[in-house]
Amino acid sequence: MNQKAIVIEINEVPLRVLNYYKKFNPNSTIAHLLSQSLVLQTEAKDVEESFLYPSQTWASLNTGVPYDLHKIRDYNDPKPNSYPLYWKTLAENGLNVGLINTLHSSPADSYIDNSNYKFVIPDCFASNNLTKPDIYQDFQELNTRATSDNGRVTTLKFSRQKALATLVKSPELGIKLKTLVNAAMLVARIKTSRVNKERLRNLQFTLLADIFFKQIQSKDVDLAIFFTNHIAANMHRYWYALFPEDYNIKLYNQEWIYKFSSEILVSLDLLDNFLRRLIDYCQKHQRVLILVSSMGQTADEKLKETPSYSYKLENIQKLLDKLCLEKQYEYQIEAAMIPRYSLNFTSEDEAEKCFQTIKESKKYLKNIHLNISQNQKVITIITQLDSNTDQFFIKGKSFSHDDLGFRKIYIEDHHSGRHCPEGSLIIYNSRTSSSTNNIVDYLEYAPAMLKFFGLDTPSYMIEPRFTI
Repeated sequence: MNQKAIVIEINEVPLRVLNYYKKFNPNSTIAHLLSQSLVLQTEAKDVEESFLYPSQTWASLNTGVPYDLHKIRDYNDPKPNSYPLYWKTLAENGLNVGLINTLHSSPADSYIDNSNYKFVIPDCFASNNLTKPDIYQDFQELNTRATSDNGRVTTLKFSRQKALATLVKSPELGIKLKTLVNAAMLVARIKTSRVNKERLRNLQFTLLADIFFKQIQSKDVDLAIFFTNHIAANMHRYWYALFPEDYNIKLYNQEWIYKFSSEILVSLDLLDNFLRRLIDYCQKHQRVLILVSSMGQTADEKLKETPSYSYKLENIQKLLDKLCLEKQYEYQIEAAMIPRYSLNFTSEDEAEKCFQTIKESKKYLKNIHLNISQNQKVITIITQLDSNTDQFFIKGKSFSHDDLGFRKIYIEDHHSGRHCPEGSLIIYNSRTSSSTNNIVDYLEYAPAMLKFFGLDTPSYMIEPRFTI
């Protein structure tokens, strides 16, 4: 088979948001894609809507099996060999693959030396800075550090040494001078309070987009995948600013809406500019271009208040000491998305002991919200403090937020956008694309991709109702 594809994984972007952008930007690349492509709505139906989470939905979409089989809930959960991600199946069958930031591409240690992987920058939840080629390792360290540092609120803290090393190498990395200039201008505007500091999250997209484009130009891969979360981050924070009519109560005033109503659109502008380059490349080199999201976002109707402060857990050992009554466990903290914290233990037995201890402590918490799950040696804790108080209790004993390892942070925005099952699938430059329905189960995606590359689908996958 001589078919090749470029996949852009646009995390949590529903068709509604893309169509909204098209309406007000009729000459945009996104408008062109929507009018010239096979456009489908994907649905995540393997879990309850309240259980939806990106690491879970991307695992379902890219393995082609429901959550009950793959059991991947959090970013660093074990990946079962019985249900491989479809791109791993392609590489194992001799096709050339390139990956930038796609979820569950870390840890890369087990596959990166395979010659069929031509370029790899794993997702930013990686526990090391392994890349291919290794010139991107300094850049990856900035990615992983930014993920662990920023959390709920973005900051301008960074490693100057690593940042300088990345800037010096930027032409070789593929990062364009114009991108660096725009980045510098954005930082300057943030520091002078002319724009929202959360726009700093967009920088990762622009830098990675340049790198991705350089790699697809220099490496003749059959499949190239690029993942971005920059639109999703803005939708979570500013859905109310763009779609205030979705809510039956007033959460923010007009000043707030005016200040933040462009944030989602600015992130879409960046995607639009990137897609313009990709469309030209795909038409010239006969590549199929696919945009896909494993789920979407919609209005969070449960949001009833907008507190000025939140809490970020910065020292999980302090919290564990209180929950586990000073019992000591050996574990390594894995990267995760705030307010999730993943702990990788030395053994499954050790993880189970800690899990049961914390589970027992849950009965005695007040003003502390905590959920816990275990997947083999990995425990994931989801924890937040009640933002309406400064006293927190475990077994009747009062603690301050600092006692529990939390830092108090000022916030202007809240999660007015929530996860929903409806995602997007847009297939461009594929003349034979067809579908028997405009709405498809997202478990159909992986088998459709295997079929596109001429591979048989395993018996555990469902038959796709669309073709590429």
